[in-house]
Amino acid sequence: MSKDSQFNSTQNLPQDATKLIKLPKVAARYIEIEEFAGSNMHTGYFCYNCTYFMKPHHCYIVTDEGLDIKGSSSGVIAPHGICSLWMPNKKEIRPSTTNVSQTESEKSDQSNINVSATFSCDTCGMKFQGREELKQHTIQNHTAK
Repeated sequence: MSKDSQFNSTQNLPQDATKLIKLPKVAARYIEIEEFAGSNMHTGYFCYNCTYFMKPHHCYIVTDEGLDIKGSSSGVIAPHGICSLWMPNKKEIRPSTTNVSQTESEKSDQSNINVSATFSCDTCGMKFQGREELKQHTIQNHTAK
């Protein structure tokens, strides 16, 4: 493309974006993860939280057209997409509101339906039904006093 020729996009892009030379999706290692389409876009490494993302479906440095690394083509940069050039946008990122206490996380090992977990002591080989039991055993039997 010569310096004097004009860029004609098939999409309605902000004028600033048409002045940039962009990378194809594959080169940027871009991928859309449909399972995250309904997620909270303010948490995680999504395009929505990237400095380069232009709402609603564009990027300053990656082209909208073309195939992603899965070989799919959506014609947009999706808010739930991600690429290797991701840079955090501090104005969009919000801290996660999920606070799981240690007790709840320990229970999750044991309380899943149809899942059994056993934990073995590395020192003596005894088996336990939960991490807490193993922890108490280790403290009582294998810690130098």
